[in-house]
Amino acid sequence: MEQCRFFGGFPQSHENACRPLITSHEHPTREPDLPPHMNALLLEDDPVFASALSRAIGALGEGWQVHGCQSIAQAKALVANAQVGLDLALIDMNLPDGSGLEVISELRRERPDVPALVVSSLASEHSVLSAIRRGARGYLHKSESVRALTDGLSQVLQGHYPISPSLARYLFNQVGADRLVFEGEPVHLTPKETETLRCIAQGLSYNESAQQMGVSLSTVQSHIRSLYRKLEVRSQVQAVEKARGQGLL
Repeated sequence: MEQCRFFGGFPQSHENACRPLITSHEHPTREPDLPPHMNALLLEDDPVFASALSRAIGALGEGWQVHGCQSIAQAKALVANAQVGLDLALIDMNLPDGSGLEVISELRRERPDVPALVVSSLASEHSVLSAIRRGARGYLHKSESVRALTDGLSQVLQGHYPISPSLARYLFNQVGADRLVFEGEPVHLTPKETETLRCIAQGLSYNESAQQMGVSLSTVQSHIRSLYRKLEVRSQVQAVEKARGQGLL
């Protein structure tokens, strides 16, 4: 029987530190070359899915200690705790007190050698690319099976960058946008199109952009269509990236 020690309590605790809870699971496979006493940070507020991820980690082999965090605050406190060595971090993107991106950034700054793998139900292009830009070394959707999650964990520990097939298209779209930055003709934008571009680069919605610019929603939508056509892109993320590549922002 493979042993996986889980430190964390459900239902959600109001304490900043997690209370210890030890569980064990039997698994059919294991990763053969891992040293004993490996530590994993698990940021997940859903107890059912936290249990599934604990099983996936346990399937890697004996000696894994899973430090369960149910909030951004708990995860940041664990990252800052020098007494706890970390070998892996599994990050959900949508937590009650913030975004998992904050923890990915904290890990990259404080513990750059710890691979951060996102496991989330968020499947938008913005979520995937934002996580990768912050330093995530993989992105798996929560719909994956426990075996697929274990395979992803094994890959990231071996230095690979696993991503769910349903999300991989975003990376290809981004590569296409990068190619256009270098191969496309110079783009000339009107002042209002440039202002619209700056708004979406700030993460503003169409409505918020319209309010900031003092124009109607339909005007902003018209500017967006024009930007997509001129920049030869298909999304806001691509538009911003290409504009920055051509010095338009």
